[in-house]
Amino acid sequence: MIEKNSTASFALASIAISASLLYVGVVNNTSAQEGIRPAYTADFVAQMLDYVSRDYALAVSNGKVIDEDEYVEQLVVSGSALEVSDQVTAIKSQPAIRGEIASLIELIKEKASPEAIKKQALKARDAIYVAAGTAIAPRNWPSLAQGKQIFTANCASCHGAVGDGRGSAAQTLASKPMNFHDSARMAPMSPLSVFTSVKLGVQNTAMPSFSSLAEDELWAVSFYVLSLRPRMELPLAAKLDPTAADLWLKAAATLPDEELMQTLPGSSAERLKSLALLRTHSEDRK
Repeated sequence: MIEKNSTASFALASIAISASLLYVGVVNNTSAQEGIRPAYTADFVAQMLDYVSRDYALAVSNGKVIDEDEYVEQLVVSGSALEVSDQVTAIKSQPAIRGEIASLIELIKEKASPEAIKKQALKARDAIYVAAGTAIAPRNWPSLAQGKQIFTANCASCHGAVGDGRGSAAQTLASKPMNFHDSARMAPMSPLSVFTSVKLGVQNTAMPSFSSLAEDELWAVSFYVLSLRPRMELPLAAKLDPTAADLWLKAAATLPDEELMQTLPGSSAERLKSLALLRTHSEDRK
């Protein structure tokens, strides 16, 4: 949820992640091992793949590298995902997943289109979620009121009270907090992406892990963050039909705005209204 300050430094940090894997195998001190191992979970690998699916477009366009540091970062992060996957039992037991990640790396080396990279990265990510039994959507619609309370208590100091990235602590941070009103930066983000970032934190940024939050709290703040992006104004009384809301919950949790729009029925204006309704729907409004 916080933007990286330097792609080169992130790449070096990722290399350090890979190097530390070698260390895990030779550490004798149990407490030291416990300090290293918890990060290497299925969710951690999935988070790296999710990152590649979103940021590769900043590195390559029309088969050419447009940002060398960003391109190196994509190679390093995907390579780290492959190495870390060997330390995670749920992934290690599924050789096909390792093959999917390896295929992603080859596509990156070939400077494939962002669309191809996104498709492959998310294919591998979703396979990991299935193998690990990770829930990719909440069981019920989260409460946006609860999400706002959690955001105010834990996130507003950096991201700002309205999510514009201008919190009181923002100026003291080396990494710029995400502006949730920035359409370009938020375009590839889904509640699931935010959920993972809030739960695990973001490597090499000031964004910490909030793993102490309960799952329903994590989903609540994740859905709330997506509700902050400016969209069409709706009447206060406007709300989704409960049956329709339940049918669209998983899609609303896993898809960013643009992809969700493509799956919605109706004209462009009708789909835009449906998107706004989905992003502002809450358990409180049933």
